[in-house]
Amino acid sequence: MGEKQLGGLTPDELPPPERDPERLPPLIKPAVEFIARIRATVHTKLLAGFLIIAVLLVMMGLMSILVIREMNQQAHQLLLLTEQNDLARQGLYAVTAQSHSRAMALITRSDSWNDKIETAKANFDTYLDGMAALGEPEAKESVDRMREIEERFSDAGAEVLALYEGGDFKDALDLHVSAEHEISHELEDELNLLITSSEQKIDDASRQLASLPRFLIIAVGVFSGVSLLIALGLGAALSWSLIRPMRRVDQALAKIAGGDFEGQTEVSNRDEFGRLAINLNRTSNQLAKMYRDLAELNENLEKTVDEQLARLRRAEQLRRYLAPQIADAVLNGDALVSLTSTRRNLTILFANIRGFASMSDRLEPEEVIDRLNKHFAIMTDVVFRHGGTLDKYVGDGILAFFGDPIPFEDHAERAVVTALEMRQRLRDIRAKWSSDGDEKLNVGIGISTGYVTVGNIGSATRTEYTVIGNHVNLASRLAQNAGRDRILVSERTLAAPNVKERVHATSLNEISIEGFLRPVRVFEIANLPAPLHRRL
Repeated sequence: MGEKQLGGLTPDELPPPERDPERLPPLIKPAVEFIARIRATVHTKLLAGFLIIAVLLVMMGLMSILVIREMNQQAHQLLLLTEQNDLARQGLYAVTAQSHSRAMALITRSDSWNDKIETAKANFDTYLDGMAALGEPEAKESVDRMREIEERFSDAGAEVLALYEGGDFKDALDLHVSAEHEISHELEDELNLLITSSEQKIDDASRQLASLPRFLIIAVGVFSGVSLLIALGLGAALSWSLIRPMRRVDQALAKIAGGDFEGQTEVSNRDEFGRLAINLNRTSNQLAKMYRDLAELNENLEKTVDEQLARLRRAEQLRRYLAPQIADAVLNGDALVSLTSTRRNLTILFANIRGFASMSDRLEPEEVIDRLNKHFAIMTDVVFRHGGTLDKYVGDGILAFFGDPIPFEDHAERAVVTALEMRQRLRDIRAKWSSDGDEKLNVGIGISTGYVTVGNIGSATRTEYTVIGNHVNLASRLAQNAGRDRILVSERTLAAPNVKERVHATSLNEISIEGFLRPVRVFEIANLPAPLHRRL
């Protein structure tokens, strides 16, 4: 592949490079030209350079290890002394804690202080074991002496505890002051001596660590400097031998990026960069062809995008009002629907939720909004489950209608079933929130069946798929008049198929509604011994 011609010439036959535009420093220019003329692959050149640098790093690392080893020995000794000093101080605190707890137990006569004595005693034994394990000869001798003192301290404590448990608190206090407390001072003195000795040794170790042999530091510094100069020089020579041909390739790529696919690239190298130039020119030719194909594809894509955007807008509009499964059926073509304005016989449901206003006086605004959103999510799910269309949220109320845009013959039955389930779900919510004082939460539901206007209503900037008409007002009025957890329906709703014969309804007083020529008969759907079920 490397022998394929570029403009009639192979990489070996390419013309010599033009005057060096990079103006290399005189010190490294001979090295750069020498490396560029070597008949070897770029991989081999780089590998050789990396190996040289790696050898220098290894040698510098070996020299550094000598220094670090000496420093590590001193640091290890310093850590042992520091740990010994910390254990001694913790042991001192444990002795003081035992004496203090004993005094508090005798004064307050509380057994809890005796438990603290046992804990402090166990901790003190642990600290002694830790100091002995460090292996410091002086520390081991001090630990042996402290163990003898600690035995006498424990015996005195046992006698004091026996008097305490026998109720002889005065003798117990006297014995504590005369014996146990005095022995604790012996332990404290021994610990203080160990702490002083440890601190002196820590100071000596710190000075030794800071005064390592000077010749090691100088040797590491000199060797590091020489290695750095060799590495920098070798890196510069290798990099420039690669940068110069790459700049021509970069210029060609810049032209391609600007849309010029007709240019051809020539480099003088007789290695991979010659083949790179050949492949770059092939790429340029392929890009020219692809650019022409892309222009044609773009024209077709614009048309497809417009179609998909129209589909997405329709999907968004449907999902605002319809149950997800119904919206999917419409989008997939399984159900015919029209969102144009028209007049239809529908059933309107208005649910007026009461109690959220009083809830806002007791709860934080975030809690009220969270509960209101949970309530709306539950009630909207009920509406969607029975094929209803969500019109809007009116304050803390819900307006929904049934029979559009998907027509249902049993739209009145669906609305009644929805109302019964909404009432039951609200009771469940109220039972769950009753501990928070939400027993006032209730619902009044109004349902009316009749001809209304339905469609997209609004301005050019904002529209809503909604219903208007007298029966919308009637449903709202019924919801306002409905008492706690009551469902009021109009005469037409009750007379619909599969409603009157399946529910218990009580006739109420007639009401007058603006837009109706005569008073409207109102019925209340009573509680049922079992929920009214229906099949979608």
